[in-house]
Amino acid sequence: MTRLRRSQAPKLFGTAGIRGSVRDKVTERLALDLARALSTTLANEGQVLVASDCRTTSAELRATLLGGLLGGGINALDAGLLPTPVLAFGIRAVGAEAGIMVTASHNPPQDNGMKCYSYEGREYTPDEEEILERLIGEGQFTDAPWDRMGTLQKAPNIIDAYVDRLVDGMQTFQRRLKVVVDCANGMTYNVTPLILSQMGCEVISLNAQPDGRFPGRLGEPSPANLVTTCEFVRNVKADLGIAHDGDGDRLAVIDEKGRYVNNDTVLAFFARLLLEENGPGRIVTTADTSSRIDKVVSSAGGTLERTRLGKTHVLLTQEDRANIRLCCEPWKIIDPAWGFWGDAIYAACKVVQALDRSKAAASALFRGIPDYPQERFFFRCPDELKDAAMMKVSQAMTGERGVRDISTLDGVRVNFKDDSWTLIRKSGTEPKIRVYCEGPSPKRLRQLVSKSSALVKKAIRTAQSKA
Repeated sequence: MTRLRRSQAPKLFGTAGIRGSVRDKVTERLALDLARALSTTLANEGQVLVASDCRTTSAELRATLLGGLLGGGINALDAGLLPTPVLAFGIRAVGAEAGIMVTASHNPPQDNGMKCYSYEGREYTPDEEEILERLIGEGQFTDAPWDRMGTLQKAPNIIDAYVDRLVDGMQTFQRRLKVVVDCANGMTYNVTPLILSQMGCEVISLNAQPDGRFPGRLGEPSPANLVTTCEFVRNVKADLGIAHDGDGDRLAVIDEKGRYVNNDTVLAFFARLLLEENGPGRIVTTADTSSRIDKVVSSAGGTLERTRLGKTHVLLTQEDRANIRLCCEPWKIIDPAWGFWGDAIYAACKVVQALDRSKAAASALFRGIPDYPQERFFFRCPDELKDAAMMKVSQAMTGERGVRDISTLDGVRVNFKDDSWTLIRKSGTEPKIRVYCEGPSPKRLRQLVSKSSALVKKAIRTAQSKA
């Protein structure tokens, strides 16, 4: 046992794995330590599947992870470049004990990150991440002796297995739908368009040249980043538009008129769809989602539970997870009937399948789902000031008037008696404090945005002055 004591265990894992600058946080040393820590938790035996996205620094980190696993006695399977959901699928397909994905998802190209997955393809829970974080912080790793080193092998063709499984699970479409797929210069370039084509769609691909600099657009499939894509969908008279982020775990939907479909509306659509398909059950979502989901789930005979952002998968470890029909957060869909991982490729196929069966236009899929005005925005805040700023925010928000209830599950969410709400929380992946507002009317929304903006700015200034 090598013991390398360090003064304090670093905070490595955020909302979704480890993310940050490749020279300041997500370094080769950290990749090596993560591999050694994971090897230690696996008792220095078994297989681990490793893949990466196409960021310019991903190959470097993937190679380091593979080396660290070998030194820990683990048989390492190098899957090369894959979308994140395909890596998660592949862990079960090859029978590995765990998996590591090198990706920073939608973060800027100068960032990178790493996510760990269980043998079921489920992202590690906070408790599992805490064990790895403690081992890394204290330098407590068990390395393999020279005659028990792991072996390095190239993983089998996981993409083909994934495509075959997904196509086999869905019937060929009856209509020849025209679908635009924006791959964000990321890892879905050879997966989503291929699957939809095999299922009978006419596919037009955008940003389908993998490039770790992401020249086509910024990675997050937000309305601001998809203005050109929306215009393209409208101009080519497509039936539907689909957009991903760089690693393929995020989904955005554009209707036949080139209109971006609100994220929460997409989540409500999936909740209704899966409750109809599978019967009454639990829908798990996050603290930052709209009350429109509550209303849709209630009407469809389901029950809604909220948890922390990035942690909906945690409930899939419970014994009664069979009753969970959907785990979701903005852009991310987990259908436990398909797998325990966020899968925007699968989700895209489900939307197109529903469109094919509806015999109607894409906009009709979302009828009956309330549309409340909302805004999501953020303020820059250094990581070391987040807690102090949030303390000021919490003190101020607990004194609001007309409050129905307050949740501190993830940041501070205030639900007002007029069905409006505000959530303020620190980002777990970037130096930001995020603000979410929703109101029953545009006027009420403007009030919430103005008040919360002033509150957060003041809290950050106060934290800076006392730093």
